[in-house]
Amino acid sequence: MNPTALGWACRAGAGYLGVVGRTSRYRIIGRAAVEAARGEGPVLWAFWHNRLLGPLVPYRDQGIGVVISRSDDGELISRIVERFGYVSIRGSSSRGGAMALRGVLRHLASGRDVALTPDGPRGPRYRVQPGVAMAAVRSGVPVVPVGVAYSRRWVAPSWDRFQVPLPFGRVELVLGPPLRFDHREPIGRVRAVIQGAIGRATQRADARVGWVPP
Repeated sequence: MNPTALGWACRAGAGYLGVVGRTSRYRIIGRAAVEAARGEGPVLWAFWHNRLLGPLVPYRDQGIGVVISRSDDGELISRIVERFGYVSIRGSSSRGGAMALRGVLRHLASGRDVALTPDGPRGPRYRVQPGVAMAAVRSGVPVVPVGVAYSRRWVAPSWDRFQVPLPFGRVELVLGPPLRFDHREPIGRVRAVIQGAIGRATQRADARVGWVPP
């Protein structure tokens, strides 16, 4: 994408999400336990790639780091989230993974949260890749599993069935209990625990809006 087109796309995307934010009702379940954990230090937020737009507005302007792929689409997403006060950490499980992990650990060490989509950017959908587990074990910070659902949505024909919230709807965020892992725990087990927790939170969020995924 050339710079001019990228700039227009960024403004359009940020403008649209601003409209969604102003016209939607946000409900956050499980906030107390998560805020208590955040009072002790940074956390890792983990939610599925196809729901990544949900937390954007309610947690804006807090300097939260967001892991974003080094693709052309990632460049657009990076510019959009930065307009909402997030910090881009570039890299993914498929490109620049080691660099992304170092960036995550640095951001956490500075005392700020990091958000990841553990099944992105290429999937398989709803399968946790090693990155979030490695970050949790190495940093020692808790992982917050997040379920996201929209009462009104458009679903893209992409690998992950990416969901775009529509204006004048309801956005449900279900925050599971923070997960803490010992540095000696096997990565495979950590992945399985995180995957199960995000799955349960997502099912709860979907049920709150009456959504039955195909």
